[in-house]
Amino acid sequence: MNKIILQGIKPSTIEKLKYLSKQHQRSIEEEITAILEDVTENISEDEPIITPENKGWQKGFFEEVIGGWKGKALTRESQPKQQERDFF
Repeated sequence: MNKIILQGIKPSTIEKLKYLSKQHQRSIEEEITAILEDVTENISEDEPIITPENKGWQKGFFEEVIGGWKGKALTRESQPKQQERDFF
């Protein structure tokens, strides 16, 4: 079994977890495990969790707009040398 250490949880959240675990007659660890399993139940392993669509972007936006440049190839002009500065 893998271990996960959670730090910085608000005391009110811990109290809620204690309440839920008591209601469901299980340990806090079992309650947290049940919550995480419930939340992740419908996530497929072969599709990414974060996609442009579920982040609010229209389907095909990046392919159409970002990858849709039809003009002359863009080139970056040479940049000036990095400026050297005196230390304080």
